[in-house]
Amino acid sequence: MEVNTYFNFQNSIEALKFYEDKLGATDVMRVPGNHEMFKDAPKELQLPESFTMNASFKLLGKTFLCSDTWENKDINNEGAQACFQFNYNDENDKKAVMDLFKQAEEAGCKIDMPLAEVEWSPLFGSFQDPYGVTWMANAYIE
Repeated sequence: MEVNTYFNFQNSIEALKFYEDKLGATDVMRVPGNHEMFKDAPKELQLPESFTMNASFKLLGKTFLCSDTWENKDINNEGAQACFQFNYNDENDKKAVMDLFKQAEEAGCKIDMPLAEVEWSPLFGSFQDPYGVTWMANAYIE
């Protein structure tokens, strides 16, 4: 069994592009509102191509899901958080986290806590993206 974080956005297409172009997201998949599987839906439930019914992307190898808000309602993702836990002694994971934070800073994300040693971790940091989502990284030592 796996648990995935699921975000709602007012404009998932824009958010997915940001994650892919600015933060290096991979395996981006999107199901638009007018996908063929919905062709027999009642007229009032037929949606445009620009509506994201469901989407997924990977960031640091982890899968995240998202969709658009129904009827394009405003949403504030402040308080939505995702935390990457990684082994501090795994040089590949440490480099990937450091690269993500560098990309986030270059993309204009708000760095809440730069990556640094803290009381509970040899390397912790957090940043908020333009969509209100806070991304954290927390190292542990095995």
